[in-house]
Amino acid sequence: MMNLLEKYYGQSVELVDSGFGSGGFNMDYDLERAKAVEDGKLPAMFRLYAWEPWCLSLGYNQKDDDVDYSELKDRGYDLVRRPTGGRAVFHANEITYSFVIRLNDDLNIHEIYKDIHLMFINVFLGMGIELDFVRSGTNLREFYKLEGISNSCFASSARYEVCSGGRKIVGSAQRVIGRTLLQHGSILIGREHLEIVQLLKHSSLESRGRLLEFIKSKSVSLGELSDNKLDYGLISAEIFRYLKALA
Repeated sequence: MMNLLEKYYGQSVELVDSGFGSGGFNMDYDLERAKAVEDGKLPAMFRLYAWEPWCLSLGYNQKDDDVDYSELKDRGYDLVRRPTGGRAVFHANEITYSFVIRLNDDLNIHEIYKDIHLMFINVFLGMGIELDFVRSGTNLREFYKLEGISNSCFASSARYEVCSGGRKIVGSAQRVIGRTLLQHGSILIGREHLEIVQLLKHSSLESRGRLLEFIKSKSVSLGELSDNKLDYGLISAEIFRYLKALA
């Protein structure tokens, strides 16, 4: 049976739930799939996954000078570099997605970014969670003046974002490999991503506090917006149900 992404984009899209994996496994999976799609060896893919152990990921070109390696080790967390850009993300109580598709003249990466986020809006509306779909941006000149704050992906918004009251709930990034797009991102289930402030070096406790308050003001989780207890299994089932039911 054709799923919604196949119907919309006009090509085969495999739906994958790979469950919980390490940082290295998850990022290698996305990158290797993108290369296989580019080489024509495998079809497009939409994947859902999570992280075990919890993991700090860095953007492809992001420096690692601010990572507190001692704290990471003490807490038993993983560290990985993403094949996409962007800033640091702490993958904890979340559901992560990736979408890999071969581009053609009819497919625009900015429209795909918008489409995937709109899909999540519709899924969460069906779960009784009211969210906003907004064109938002960050004053980057001011943003990067603030010590520590520019390190976190959930401290900034751009393009069409999934938000509630101006606070971001999905953080996504893209990379084009040849003619193939890799887009992946984090969907916050709980507030555990705030622990990122403990995993980065700071010049002072005041600096750490500023980063914490800033991320709190710019991000929100599904769990805070729902009266129901949410977890990976429930949300992944709802997303796949949406993709299959509306085809």
